Amino acid sequence: MTIASSINKANRLERDNRFEDAAEVYRDILKKFPRNTRARSALDVLQNRISEMQNPSQEQMDTLKTKYNAGQHAEVGTSCASLLNGFRHSPFLWEMLGRCHLQAGNLNEAATCLNKACELAPRSPNPYSALGDVYQEQSQIDNAIALYKKAISLDPEHVNSLNNLANTYVNLGRISEALPLLETARAKAPQNALIAFNLGSAVLKTGQATRAKTLFEKAISLDPNLTQAHYNLAQLQSSAGEKELAIERFDAILQENPADDRTRACRLDALAQINDWRWLQEYQECRRHLGLTGCSIPAFTALNLEDNPDLLRLRIQAYANERFPAVEPAPPCNHHERPKKLRIGYFSSDFHRHATMHLMGGLFAAHDKARFEIYAYSYDAAPADAIRKRVQDAVTCFRDISTTQEAAILEQVKADKLDIAIDLKGFTGNNKSHLFAHRLAGIQISYLGFPATSGSTAFDYFIGDHKTCPPGSERFFEEHLIRMPNSYQANDNSRTISDKQYTRADCGLPDDGFVFCSFNNSYKITPREFDIWMRLLAQTDGSVLWLLQTSQSSTENFRQEAEKRGIDASRLIFAPPLPQAEHLARQQVADLFLDSFTVNAHTTGSDALWAGVPILTLPGKQFAARVGASLLHAVGLPEMIATSEADYEKRALELAHDTEAMAKIRGKLYRNRLNSPLFDTDRFARDLEKGFDLAFERSLKGQTPAHIDVPAAPLETPMPPAAALGQSMEASQGLRAG
Repeated sequence: MTIASSINKANRLERDNRFEDAAEVYRDILKKFPRNTRARSALDVLQNRISEMQNPSQEQMDTLKTKYNAGQHAEVGTSCASLLNGFRHSPFLWEMLGRCHLQAGNLNEAATCLNKACELAPRSPNPYSALGDVYQEQSQIDNAIALYKKAISLDPEHVNSLNNLANTYVNLGRISEALPLLETARAKAPQNALIAFNLGSAVLKTGQATRAKTLFEKAISLDPNLTQAHYNLAQLQSSAGEKELAIERFDAILQENPADDRTRACRLDALAQINDWRWLQEYQECRRHLGLTGCSIPAFTALNLEDNPDLLRLRIQAYANERFPAVEPAPPCNHHERPKKLRIGYFSSDFHRHATMHLMGGLFAAHDKARFEIYAYSYDAAPADAIRKRVQDAVTCFRDISTTQEAAILEQVKADKLDIAIDLKGFTGNNKSHLFAHRLAGIQISYLGFPATSGSTAFDYFIGDHKTCPPGSERFFEEHLIRMPNSYQANDNSRTISDKQYTRADCGLPDDGFVFCSFNNSYKITPREFDIWMRLLAQTDGSVLWLLQTSQSSTENFRQEAEKRGIDASRLIFAPPLPQAEHLARQQVADLFLDSFTVNAHTTGSDALWAGVPILTLPGKQFAARVGASLLHAVGLPEMIATSEADYEKRALELAHDTEAMAKIRGKLYRNRLNSPLFDTDRFARDLEKGFDLAFERSLKGQTPAHIDVPAAPLETPMPPAAALGQSMEASQGLRAG
C-alpha cells in the first residue's frame, strides 16, 4: 500500500469516527517513513482531537497537574473521581487518579486506575511508567521492569521510565545496565536535579568519586533543597579529607531537619575525625534516641560513640534492617558425611595492599589444602598488586566479581557450592554484606572486618575469642560465637620489617627522653585518654607523645588541647604516613604504645607488637574495646592489661620512670613474638579450621548453630628466625634512648 492510499484509508476512518484506528494507520506510516510531514501533522491534529473528546479542558488538566505537583494529592484525587462521571474514557483522569492512589498507598486501587489508563491510551508511555511504580511498591520487580521497558519502547526518551528503570537496576546491583539509561535521561533532561543525583549515585558505585561529586554539585545547583545530594556530597567531602566542608554541609542539613539521625551521626564522626571534641557533648544530648527512634545511623560510626555494647547492638540491628533484604533460611546440609575437602569462601574488597591483608595474607597459604578448598571472591576496584597476586597463588579459586552484576554473583557462588561463606568486610567501606541475606552457603560467618555484631540473622557465627567475647557477652551478638583459643586476630608471620635503620632524628623525635606513642586513627582518641597522656608528659621530664598524622585540623586541635592542659604543643610529634614495612621499622624507636579506650588498636596494635613495641591497654565492654587485651594475652604480656584508668596511668608512669622494667618488657616481647600464638600463622590456621569443622559438624547432624569454643591446636611449625623478618630487634633497640 502506498503512502497516499494509506492516508486515504486514515481519512475514511476519521470520517467514520474510528479515530484510534486512523491514528494507528498514521503511526504505521511514520514507522516506515518517519520524516513524512503530512502523516506527522495529521497524527498530531488527530491526537489533539481525541484528547479533547476524551479529556476535560486543557485548563482543567493543567490545574490538576499543578495541584498534584504541589502535593495536594487527596484534593486532586477527589476532583478526578468527580470529573470521571462526565469523562469516563479520559486516560488523563484515570492516570491522575491512579497516581493519587499510589501516593496514598492504595496500591490495588492505583493498579486498577492505571490499567484502565493503559487500555484507553495504549500508545502513551505515562500510564505504563506509573503502573511500574505501583509494582515497585508491591515488590513485583519483574513486572515493574517490564512496564518501564514498555514505556521506553513507546518513547525511547521517556525520562521517568529511564530514571525509574535505572534505579531498579541499581537496587538489583545491575549498575552497568543502569548507567546508559541514566546517561540518556540526563541528556534529555539536563536540568533535572533528580536525574543528576541518581546518575551521581550510580557512578559512585563504580568508584568514580570525582565524577559523582561533580554530579551531586550539579544536582544541588539545580535544586538546593535536594537533601540527599547534600548528604552524599558531604560524605564524599569527608572521605576526601575535607572535614570542615563536610561539617558545614551536615550542619545545613540539620538546620532544616534537626531530627535527621543519620546526618547527625555523620557530623559527630567528622568532628571526631579532626578531634574537635565538641562532638562528645552534642552526643550526650541525643544519645537516648540517636539511631533508635528515627532513621538508623551508619554502623561503623556507631562503634566510636561510646563503649556500650547493648546500645550498639540495637543501633546496628536498626541499620541492618534497613539495608538487608529478607534473610533466606539456611538450607539443610547437602552432605551425608564430611566431604574430603570443605569449600570455604572468603568475600572482601580488600584483596590488595590493605590492613586486612596485612593480617590475613599468610593465612590463605597456611590453610590445609588436603582438607579445604579455599575460594576468594574479590569485589574491589583497586589495581592488582603483589599482595593480590599472593592471595591468587594461595587459594584454590580466585574470582574477581568487581564488575559482576549481583544476580550473576549469586548464581556463581551457588554454583560453587560453598560449605562455609565468610564476610571479611561487615559494615566497612565498599561492602556487599547484604548478599549474605541470599544464603551464599549453609554456614555463614562474620569475621575480622567489622568488630561488632552484624545485627542480622544472615550470619550464623561471629569469630571472637575469650578476651574479646568473655562469658556474658553473648547477648551483644545476633550471631553465635566461635571463640578461638588464643586471639581472634589472624597475623602473618612473614610480614617484613624494612631494614632501614631509623633514628629518632629521622622521625623528628628528641635524642633523649621517653617516647610514648599511639598510632591509632585520630577519631579513636578522646579526652579520656588524652587527659591521662598529658599528665604522663607533665610527670615525665623530656618525654614526648608520638601520634599518627591524619589531617592538619586534627594536628592543630591536638596541639590546642595540649596547651589547654599546660603541655607545650611541641611535645606532640606527628608521624606522616609511610609504606607498611617502613612504618614498622620506624616505630621501633618508640618506647611504649598507649592504647585508646572505646575502640582499641586492632591492626595497628599487632603492627606495634610485631615491631617490638609494647602496648599498654585498658579493656572495656564492647568487642572493639577489648582487642588490645586479646593481642596482649596471645603474645604473653598480660601484665600490660590495665584494670582501670588509674591503673593504666600508674603502669605507664612506672614504665616511663623505670628503665630496667621497660627493658624487661621489651625483651619479653622480643622473645615471645617469635613463639607466641599471636604470630603463629600455621597454628592460627589449624585453630580456625577446627572452628570450621565444629560448625560444619553441627550442620551435618542437623543441629542449629550454637556457641563454639575451639580447643587449642598444638604448635606444629616453628616460627621463622628473626633474621627473616627484616631488621633485627637487637639492632633497632640499639637506636633507642631514654
